Amino acid sequence: MNIENLLEYLGVGLLSLGGAGAIILPLAGWLGKLWAERFMKQEAARFDKELAKLTADLQIRIEHLSQVYKQKIELYREVSNPIVELIIKKHHVGVLTEDDLKEFDKTRLSTTALLAMFAPTNVFDEYNNVIDYIYDTCEGKKTWSFTDFRCHALKFLSLVRADVGLYKDEISYKGVR
Repeated sequence: MNIENLLEYLGVGLLSLGGAGAIILPLAGWLGKLWAERFMKQEAARFDKELAKLTADLQIRIEHLSQVYKQKIELYREVSNPIVELIIKKHHVGVLTEDDLKEFDKTRLSTTALLAMFAPTNVFDEYNNVIDYIYDTCEGKKTWSFTDFRCHALKFLSLVRADVGLYKDEISYKGVR
């Protein structure tokens, strides 16, 4: 077979495919485009479904964390109020009665249980240091000093601030009283 025959056969093949190629090529392009659009719609629907699920999961997590945050704030408020009331009585009246201490002890037991369940260990331990200081001074083991109490209380409050995510630094009194 020589080159002339080969070129002749190729020319005949191209001419015979040329008419069909003019029909097949646009149809193949159209069919490919149709399949690609269907595939993209299926993928978009799958991604939309996944996005909706992730959004719902995220919303549930946000609501849970928000509720936990509110509960922690309320817990720390509940824990601090009895201490504040007792210190006000001690500081302004000068003497705590047996009833004052019984009432404080009742609320302290309740708040200690709440802290044990919901607060991190370092917050719980510092709360107990504040309580121990109060009882030591009431029992005469230590002499009451508001300055000493304030140091214990501010350390506790610093840990509370860190636990609720407000600030990580430790607060301290910089005044002269």
